[in-house]
Amino acid sequence: MLTPVAKRVLIQPIEVQSQGKILLHNQKPSQFKVIAVGDEVDKVAVNDVIYLEKHYGVEIEHEGQKYSVIDEASILAKLVD
Repeated sequence: MLTPVAKRVLIQPIEVQSQGKILLHNQKPSQFKVIAVGDEVDKVAVNDVIYLEKHYGVEIEHEGQKYSVIDEASILAKLVD
C-alpha cells in the first residue's frame, strides 16, 4: 500500500460521464477520490471527493495502478454529503 508522507495526499481521478459519454483522457477530470493521506494531513480523509487547482501533483504508477500525489494545499474544495 502506498502511503504519502507529511502533508501529501494520494488521489485517483473519478470518471465523469457527460451525456452518456466518458470524457476524453486528455481532459483533466474535475473530481478526485482520496486514496491515502500523509500523517500531517488534517483537511481531508480517505474516500473524500475533492476538487483541485488546474495544475497539480506528480503522477506515479504502483502495481499497475495510476495515482497522483499532491500537496494538501492544492485542494480547492471537498464534496460534502
